[in-house]
Amino acid sequence: MYSFEELKSIFLDYVQKQKLTDEPLNLYTPVNYLMEMKGKRIRPVACLIVANIFTDDIQKALPVVYSIEMFHNFTLMHDDIMDNADIRRAQPTVHIKYNINRAILSGDLMMIMSYKHILNCCDDLILKNKLLKLFTDTAIEVCEGQQYDMDFEDKEEIALSDYLLMIKLKTAVLLASTFKTGAMIGGASDDDADHFYKLGLNLGIAFQIQDDLLDTYGNSEVFGKKIGGDIIQNKKTFLYLKALELVGEDKKTQLISLYNDNSLTEKDKIEKVKILFNSLDVKKHAEALIEELMENAFDHFHALSIPEEKLKEVKSLMNYLLKRKI
Repeated sequence: MYSFEELKSIFLDYVQKQKLTDEPLNLYTPVNYLMEMKGKRIRPVACLIVANIFTDDIQKALPVVYSIEMFHNFTLMHDDIMDNADIRRAQPTVHIKYNINRAILSGDLMMIMSYKHILNCCDDLILKNKLLKLFTDTAIEVCEGQQYDMDFEDKEEIALSDYLLMIKLKTAVLLASTFKTGAMIGGASDDDADHFYKLGLNLGIAFQIQDDLLDTYGNSEVFGKKIGGDIIQNKKTFLYLKALELVGEDKKTQLISLYNDNSLTEKDKIEKVKILFNSLDVKKHAEALIEELMENAFDHFHALSIPEEKLKEVKSLMNYLLKRKI
């Protein structure tokens, strides 16, 4: 069995071999730029870890793994345009480094090439068809999640259930399909592949809620982002929506007004919002839901028909994703 770092190294070597040198360079260069940015590579390594449980032939998984990572980066390229973001992984975003039109077109190319890599992944037509269906269903769901996220920007109040659906679609389904894809490539049973999907789904939702939690209560040096950014940008996170659900009608207007007040200094706004959050124990509610989701993920982990000694890397990855501390 390969370790996380060994699989990451194998994948990065593969990325270098896929570097695009075709003409016109103005189309392909932004793709190379984004694909070669430093990142944790959680999705491709997760897929390889699961595949490696069932097969020692990791090479056969690489084309599909690459397609997943290319699709993920395509969504980042277009998300950065929609969010008007300047920085991605400590480097200028593609539309800033090049221009918006090039970023849109290169992103389109990445989406198309994602399918090309799956089409060329193997000669097993039944497996290829299953992979394409899973990938297509996932891609549609990710787009639906992004649209919900944009819709929420114009709504004053959002049901917490709608927010959870949004992060499930925008974030969690891709991680879930990554786990399931690895199982399918490795030759897992349908039951085991489905358990890996549900494991990844719960893990993905928990990861995003923890991200919301850390943005307000985390340590900036550990988290790697400015603390309070969601509050400053008036983002409708789990914490804010849970607070609206818990607060009395008399204070709901106060919270909405405060959260959308851009006349305050950043420091004052963060402090005032946190005082309201603390009075409602929203941090504890977030932690309780993360715990519930992780229990669900481990229920599916333990339901796998695989000896636990072969699942050490999967368990380590699950714990790694949620190890970030407040």
